[in-house]
Amino acid sequence: MTEDFYSRNRIWIIFLLSLVFALAIFFSFSNYLVAAIILTFFFSVIWFFLKPIWGIYLMALFLPVTGWAISFKFLEIPFIDSLSLIVLISFIVRQLYFYFFSTKKEKIKFPLGWAFLIFFIATLFSAVLNDDIIGSIWYSLRWILFFYLAFVVLPFNIIKDKKTLKNVLILLSVGGFLVALMGVSSLFFQDWSDSFFRVKPLYLLGDWIFGENYNLLAEFLIISSFVILSLKYWFKNFRSDRLINVLAGFLILVNLLTFGRTAWMTIGLQVVLYFGIEFFVIRKKKISFSEIAIVLFFVTVFVSPFFVKMISLQEANISSTENRVLLTQISVEAFLEKPFFGHGSGSFVSLVGNNVRFVAKYGDPLDSHGFGQKVLAENGIIGALALLLFLFLIFRKLYFGVIKNKGDYKLLLALSVASFGGYFYQIFNTSYYKGRVWFPIALALIALYLVSKDKKIEK
Repeated sequence: MTEDFYSRNRIWIIFLLSLVFALAIFFSFSNYLVAAIILTFFFSVIWFFLKPIWGIYLMALFLPVTGWAISFKFLEIPFIDSLSLIVLISFIVRQLYFYFFSTKKEKIKFPLGWAFLIFFIATLFSAVLNDDIIGSIWYSLRWILFFYLAFVVLPFNIIKDKKTLKNVLILLSVGGFLVALMGVSSLFFQDWSDSFFRVKPLYLLGDWIFGENYNLLAEFLIISSFVILSLKYWFKNFRSDRLINVLAGFLILVNLLTFGRTAWMTIGLQVVLYFGIEFFVIRKKKISFSEIAIVLFFVTVFVSPFFVKMISLQEANISSTENRVLLTQISVEAFLEKPFFGHGSGSFVSLVGNNVRFVAKYGDPLDSHGFGQKVLAENGIIGALALLLFLFLIFRKLYFGVIKNKGDYKLLLALSVASFGGYFYQIFNTSYYKGRVWFPIALALIALYLVSKDKKIEK
């Protein structure tokens, strides 16, 4: 905002700050924690109201942080969700201010909003048609509506130029690099003769900052390894290009060292998609059979030691496979019981808890390891088709965006493959409604929007 904004509104700003201070003093007599929370919340809303892009920068930087949570009595909210909620509230306040007190009108954009609305309405129908109506509606609001507003609509409306997008992508890449460094560091705190020797999270600063499971590391590395490649769009000299390739290769290597089956499958698919589209669709190169054979030979030689380790891990990891099979059986049984609208959003854990076989063998019930299991059981075939339509339209838009803007493929292709890999991973994982998956999708859509906008201006 301009200095004129500050001069015209400083009275309101001072009044609001004074009100917050008075509230903090009032609450501090009984609970200093409540006073601190109120002060932090209101000052953050004011700051992001004035500088909304700083909220997006912080969201990008803290996206891999899954271990920190803000807890108060019965309420526990992950740090990244708390941060995103504050930025979202400040954005709503900002829009209301422009609507009532300013001649400057900012029209809010809802990327593929109609497709998301169909899915969201389907989840509400599934809630109304089941016993736990309030719980299912709350789940739809808390997780489904929130991911769309906070991690898709919010960045899409705040990031308005390529320079800002570049800064966000750099911060996201920094987060991926830190995750990779921590993964490599974990190797030096393990017994290398142990069959389960692999890259995994470390307990730092009194918490599992990046989560407790190696799958969470692999999930973010899958995304960030290709986000880094998108920086070639801006850094075009030979040294920068080579450095970016080395960094991306380092993240992919660390990902391989997690020895996660889903990670290997996803990274392999991403590499095939990235180079397949670049060589055969963008550049339209013809590659001989001998060149393909040579590449496959070196890839086989490089992967062989990892593959041997993977086999030894899977021999000792039978219970994980059996666990997933049983979760799939529970999902199918729940779907057959209520095939159209399912048992209501958020009901999967209770469905697993009601399965005597699972509880007797594995203990506490788990959420679905795969968005297909979850949506079929919770929202039925209607909800599953609605979500698949939403996802299909997103990645169809991104793919044809790459094809139509071949001159900008270094940006668009890398972000499209990164976002596709992030969601493909959710066929076997649990982050289907979380920001670490949807924020990169939003960045890919933003990049396509900005490229298309620049071409319209040129014409």
